[in-house]
Amino acid sequence: MGSTVKNIVEPLVILAIFAIGIQANRRRQLTNFRDQWPTSPHIPDAEIPLLRHSTPETTRMNGIRIPDNRRFRRNFISKLLARYPFAMEVFYWNLTYWPYQLARAASAIYLNANPQRRAIVTTLAQAHASQIIALEEKLGIAVELAFQRYILRCMPLVMTLMSAVYLAHISVGIAFLAYGFTYFPRARFQVVRRAIALDNLLAFPLLSLWRCAPPRLMLRRLGFIDILHPPPGVGGETSAWANNRFQLTLAAMPSLHFGTAVLLGMSVALWGRHTWLRVLAPLYPIIMALTVVATANHWILDCVVGVCVVAAGLYFNRVLLLLQPFEEWLFWILRAERPRDRVEEEDDLCKIEA
Repeated sequence: MGSTVKNIVEPLVILAIFAIGIQANRRRQLTNFRDQWPTSPHIPDAEIPLLRHSTPETTRMNGIRIPDNRRFRRNFISKLLARYPFAMEVFYWNLTYWPYQLARAASAIYLNANPQRRAIVTTLAQAHASQIIALEEKLGIAVELAFQRYILRCMPLVMTLMSAVYLAHISVGIAFLAYGFTYFPRARFQVVRRAIALDNLLAFPLLSLWRCAPPRLMLRRLGFIDILHPPPGVGGETSAWANNRFQLTLAAMPSLHFGTAVLLGMSVALWGRHTWLRVLAPLYPIIMALTVVATANHWILDCVVGVCVVAAGLYFNRVLLLLQPFEEWLFWILRAERPRDRVEEEDDLCKIEA
């Protein structure tokens, strides 16, 4: 019953956070800048066919021709997005999250479709994990098993809370996006958002080319317990988000759970509007590190590589700006204008007046 309730509540929480973010960032009065932008002097919006043969008025972005979508600023979609700009962040999140999850699901289906293939890949992933254990022993950081046993023996309630923390990372990430969009300097928020998207693009090839078993899927003789899929009598609670046939389980390296937690905690500590939240923010990655180790979902070196992936995503985040021309063409197809923040509107107005 508990798992059933969680599987219903979790999607509702996500939808609620999105709804709150959209409403909290609603523009009660659209800026007058939009009324000063020129529209196309040639053809009224209503007379422009959806797929026309003539070439639209264009400008250049990143060396690529893009349409001038300002003519569509009075269309319904343009007005709706201008009024509720966080709706675009909902779109970006879905564009980032679902392709990554679908790619992982496709990989899981491919592995599970053939028992022999599954056995071979599992053996290889466990061998890679054994290499990690050997390296951690040399470094003196192979503490995963001892830490899990300590938590289960001395603080079983804490293990239950850790399971909840692990499973709540999606909701926490969405809450972060809503908070960051509302309170962060817009340029900083966009950097973090692009970094999160790029992290997924960087992580998937790595976890696909170097399969690594998490501690919970190692041979039983090693002593690890699967907390998220617990046997009777062991603390922990499962969820459809973590236990389904589309879940790619042989993907411990890298740990984006921890890497993303570091990014979120660091961002709130640097740019959060509320002092108490800035003070507490660094605790989140610490709690996540303890959680992924205690629940036997990641090795310590998985966490290290996860931070490296996130650092690379931050450093190369501007690569995703190369996709902006395609976004503008998508809006042209929709006969809409991409919502702009106040700084972009002021820049556009300056260009017009010049």
